[in-house]
Amino acid sequence: MSTIQQDSELQCPHFEAVDEKTLRQLFSKVAAVRSDNKDLFEFTHRPIEVFRSPQGTRSEEEVVGEKEVYREFTDQRVGNFSVVIEGEVGTGKSELCAFLSHQLEEDGRPILHVDKDDDLMTLLSERIPEFYEKHFDEELPGASNFQQLREDLKKNASVVANNATSGAILNLSARGNEVDAQGKEEKIREFVQDQLSLLVEKGEYAKEIKFVTEQAYRRNDFLQVIEDSIDVEDAVEAFNEELWREIRERYQTASLGDVLERVGDRFTDTRPVIIFEDFAITAMEGKRLRNYMERDKPSDNWDFVVAGTRDSTDVLHTQTAEDRFEFYRTNRQNSNSVLFLDEDSAVDFIRPYLGYFKSFDGSVEYDRSGDGLDLSLNPAPSESICADCGFCDESFRDLFPFNEPFLERVYAGLQDDEQSPREYVMAVFDVLRDYYEGYVDAPSSADRLNVLTNNVDPATPIYESAESLANLARWYGVPTTDGIKVDARFVDAFGESEAVEGTDGVTRSDGFVTVPTDIESPGPTGPGPTGPGPTGPEPPEPPQLSKAERLIQDLRPNVQPWQSNPGEFSEITRYLRIGLTDSIKHLTNDLELFDGMGLRYNLSSQKDPFVFASQQRSPDDDQIVIDPQEFRLSDLKKLLKFGIYREEEKSQADFDELLRGLGTQLTGYARQWQQEIVEHHLRSDLKFFKKNANHTFEDFALAGYAYVVLLSSPFEEVTAERLSERFSESGSYTLDSELREALRQEVSKDGFNDLVKFMNQADRFEEMVSAFYGANANTLDVARVRERLEEHPPTAVFEGLGRGRIQRVSSRVRFDTDSKIRDIADISYDLNQLFEELEGEYREETVTTVSDELASVSISNIDGILETLRTYDHVDTDMVESLGKFVALDQQAIDEAADAARLAGDLENRSADERLQAILISMKLTKTNVYERYDDISIVGGGTESDFAKNFLEIGGYYVD
Repeated sequence: MSTIQQDSELQCPHFEAVDEKTLRQLFSKVAAVRSDNKDLFEFTHRPIEVFRSPQGTRSEEEVVGEKEVYREFTDQRVGNFSVVIEGEVGTGKSELCAFLSHQLEEDGRPILHVDKDDDLMTLLSERIPEFYEKHFDEELPGASNFQQLREDLKKNASVVANNATSGAILNLSARGNEVDAQGKEEKIREFVQDQLSLLVEKGEYAKEIKFVTEQAYRRNDFLQVIEDSIDVEDAVEAFNEELWREIRERYQTASLGDVLERVGDRFTDTRPVIIFEDFAITAMEGKRLRNYMERDKPSDNWDFVVAGTRDSTDVLHTQTAEDRFEFYRTNRQNSNSVLFLDEDSAVDFIRPYLGYFKSFDGSVEYDRSGDGLDLSLNPAPSESICADCGFCDESFRDLFPFNEPFLERVYAGLQDDEQSPREYVMAVFDVLRDYYEGYVDAPSSADRLNVLTNNVDPATPIYESAESLANLARWYGVPTTDGIKVDARFVDAFGESEAVEGTDGVTRSDGFVTVPTDIESPGPTGPGPTGPGPTGPEPPEPPQLSKAERLIQDLRPNVQPWQSNPGEFSEITRYLRIGLTDSIKHLTNDLELFDGMGLRYNLSSQKDPFVFASQQRSPDDDQIVIDPQEFRLSDLKKLLKFGIYREEEKSQADFDELLRGLGTQLTGYARQWQQEIVEHHLRSDLKFFKKNANHTFEDFALAGYAYVVLLSSPFEEVTAERLSERFSESGSYTLDSELREALRQEVSKDGFNDLVKFMNQADRFEEMVSAFYGANANTLDVARVRERLEEHPPTAVFEGLGRGRIQRVSSRVRFDTDSKIRDIADISYDLNQLFEELEGEYREETVTTVSDELASVSISNIDGILETLRTYDHVDTDMVESLGKFVALDQQAIDEAADAARLAGDLENRSADERLQAILISMKLTKTNVYERYDDISIVGGGTESDFAKNFLEIGGYYVD
């Protein structure tokens, strides 16, 4: 190895010698920059082919070369002649303009070149006057008027706007329009002043400049000064026409066409050429200029070369212009691809760009005698840098630091809508610049490559242990049946020798490094890095792949670059999203928010529960952020495979297999998502409870369950033990029948319906309590329940509910369609209102009667006496009948009523919750058989009912005795 090479930090001495300015000029996005350096342009220019539009006897498009376009220009023409080059951005329009410019300049033609950076005022006040003065050594008549207008637009725009606005409004009226600008002129002046600045601003060439656009006209009422029934398009055109006319007439400036005619008249022995790299800069002059270009006047003598996108050249598509102009298109229909660049020609297209700065000392020269883009690299002359260096072989000497596979993959890796000459050149330059400026040790590690697809896929363990080596193989290597073969010179040049020695599975032999792949047979054996592969019998036909298998094979190689740029690999993103979303749904039992509870979040079918961090999109409040960099590459590939099967071949998607490797990480995302939803939708300070209520969703669940138990069995004191006891019982929850009857009579119909709706959600409250407070499947954590009830009594919790806060809870949080948590909370709010209305409904008389009168009653004693009474003829029959109904009661029912009455008496003067239970007990008592039958008893001849047991025994004793 030579001294030159060993001392070269960038491996190639040519790189050490070239300066950044030359590189930037070489790879400029704009062809005109290269065109300024004729040697550079001629060395790097690649022959262009374009589509010529049908015209005259031609009924179909035909493909023509740049030389055929050039041959259209001749000094013998009469009248103006125009060539229109249309195409998408970056498809070679400016390149063809530059080629024509050089050719016509060599023919001695006067060339007026209008750059993309020029504006209309620059063209009229500088470019054309300078062109005229250069050729005739005198000032262009009227040029000073344009220059004055330009200066006034810069320094006195408000004055120009004022005059233009007033004059335009008067002109509109004078031309027969019904105009009403009263009260609008000041706003119109301000608007026009802002728009006037566009006439003298650089960089506005990408769009047609108008004072008033249709969008602005519709949006701003003050611009709508024409009262006639007129289309918006016509109104806007008329307004713009009069504004521009007023400005031109005030400054006595000619139209662009008139100026060109004046200049053209001075050329008597040749035809001048004007080249518009982007016709959009003609702005308001577009139609007038077209009229000049297409007119049939023998004395006219301009050759026009007009380039632009179809939008900017639309004004040229009149019947007359299409008959007289030559129209060409650089790109294929509905595509950014061009005729002169594809995968087969990509290397030869870029070759002279990379060889240019190596040509300064003669190291790189080409034989260009071949057809089209074909180039042959001539041998390096003796004593040239390449000859002395000796590092490269002829297959990549002019391409270094790249090789052919690298450059082919760069072009093939561009998105379909990016496979234009400009995008390809800029992609190569971005990689080259990173290497040149020392941001990466090898071009294969450049960031630009992370957005390109590439089907070469080194084994995942290589990526995870030696990523830069894997990248080197991915871009420089050639897939074979043994693995990916890389010329060892690239490995050594970019400092990967140690990685080769220290990485399992990577081998080095016969000048090549072989890097394994995950796939045993990546494809048929093709030509190796330096020649054809081994000969032998034809390999067997590979088995037919299913759609899912084919997708896995095609997409796996690009998972690694996807990791840094998900937005550039939409298909990979799609399947990874499916895999992640389905995994989270699986781990949360279809997006349940708590383990053991059916409360879930009904996520939109159009949305994932996450966004990727590198997509630069803020998550919604029902999404978490997942950073692709958190995954090992091998895990991402597993997730991709799973996602593809979930979408394309669901029976092959194995959750268990996926979770064996990614279970912990995916479970973490699932829990994170659940926590995000719970915190935002259920535990937020802005949801459910009034400000400073200091209750939680868990308190709401427990309070609701306490009320469910209370309403289903009001005679049982509500305690932690009672709640656990009821929780362990089977059977549904229903509103106590006697309490139901009492409440139906006492509360409004709506209030009673709210009560019924609340009890219909009883199972949901039990479900929530089970998840939050369950000690096991059959009991609650009594100590914890007791603590929460003491700190957050049900009455306080329900009183803390706020109707407005409840409405902020998403309707997507639900058990099912009929059990949205917002509706359950809303019903609970209404129930609390009902309870407040019951505050004065305590039935003290009922409670006292039952506790005092019936506490000592023995049904058996009364029944015996009643039997004796039935033997007497003169005993009051009503009394006997009512007593008969009473003694039919079960003694237990009487005892329960008496116990309940005593409980009500004890609770009545305690806490709000205890008083509420006392009220409900008293109301239930009034509807019990015990109280109703007792209330119907008629005691005759023995006193009052206030001491029922004593009086009844006295009467019975009288008859018995």
